[in-house]
Amino acid sequence: MKNSFIQKKSFLLLLGGIVVVSANLVYLFTAGNAFIQQSDRATTSKVSNTPITELSQLPPPRACNAKQRHFQMGVAFPQWGPTAYGEDDTKWLAEMPVMHTQTGACWIEMPLLFSQSSLSSTTVTQGPSTPSVSSFNYGLHFAHDLGLHIFVTPLLQVDGSQPWSGAIQFATSEQEQHWFESYWQAIKPYAVAAAQASVEQLALGTEYEWLQDHAPDSLWNTLIRQLRSVFPGTLTYDMNWTSLPKTPPSWMHNANLKMIGVSAYLPLIATPERVDPRQVFHLWKHTVKRALDDFALKLGEPIFISEVGYRNSADALYHSWEPTSSAPPDPEEQAAACDAALANIIPDQHLLGSFFWAWDDAESLNLKGLQAAMVIHSHYKSLQA
Repeated sequence: MKNSFIQKKSFLLLLGGIVVVSANLVYLFTAGNAFIQQSDRATTSKVSNTPITELSQLPPPRACNAKQRHFQMGVAFPQWGPTAYGEDDTKWLAEMPVMHTQTGACWIEMPLLFSQSSLSSTTVTQGPSTPSVSSFNYGLHFAHDLGLHIFVTPLLQVDGSQPWSGAIQFATSEQEQHWFESYWQAIKPYAVAAAQASVEQLALGTEYEWLQDHAPDSLWNTLIRQLRSVFPGTLTYDMNWTSLPKTPPSWMHNANLKMIGVSAYLPLIATPERVDPRQVFHLWKHTVKRALDDFALKLGEPIFISEVGYRNSADALYHSWEPTSSAPPDPEEQAAACDAALANIIPDQHLLGSFFWAWDDAESLNLKGLQAAMVIHSHYKSLQA
């Protein structure tokens, strides 16, 4: 239930690889000051198996782990377009180390945006916002060289007035089968690339609400089997928060599906207004946490938050899936919302991680250079051994 990744399609300037390395060197000498001052996605199916050694000239940061229990400390950094995550995506390459340091994240969420022409189309394709496989592969190696774990999340954009993938639906079982076959063919090269790069976690998809409730279990189980045949890491599915009151479909209990994620953009208030930051913790506890815990109990196993985010705006708690607002900027309200989220999430044994949307290129949901990044850093660092 978000449109930021649909509306925001960044095509980055093409610079030489030496600029990226130089930027990272500069960062290594200045990251501390930057943190204190809050400073300010041509398609190809070829996957290289050659390590990107030129990105490993400096020792990568040590991968961090949560103390006492498994918990994924993550931040999303989405990029759009054929060159996204690649050697020409100089912005992403330069800012990744900054994100790593300023948020304390151990995990990076890398979305892949695919396309279909209408809500009833049975053909899923690479679109203008889909990274080429080679660019995606480059970014995977780069993120691992930084010591980050990687979570890859396929997203789907629908052309037309209703772009949300949750509204995709079909009139016949034949159409549903054709869609699943097309979807598998579209994401397969990326799953193979992720496997070859030893990616830790991959989602089946994101927020396919009608399909998750109405498509036969056999189609979902076939998709899980197909992905497992090429990807040995952790498989997840990321559902939307609007599905939390529902009974989980049987396919969610497939033994090869290790975790269910939730896009947790639940509205905390019914009107667009500012909330006293001191009240946000209890508001989050009695709305979002309660709904997440209830679903985990119905599912019979822990879940994780595959996306959560709040605007830098005075109405940050209202319709938090919306990337923009007419309300004035309010970094304190955004920071209070992130603080309340993590203060509730971290002690909760029903929840196995959190991925904040997003570091940059997320409009008013951006974390870059804001108080919210420092709040996330404080919570994540408190978890680390």
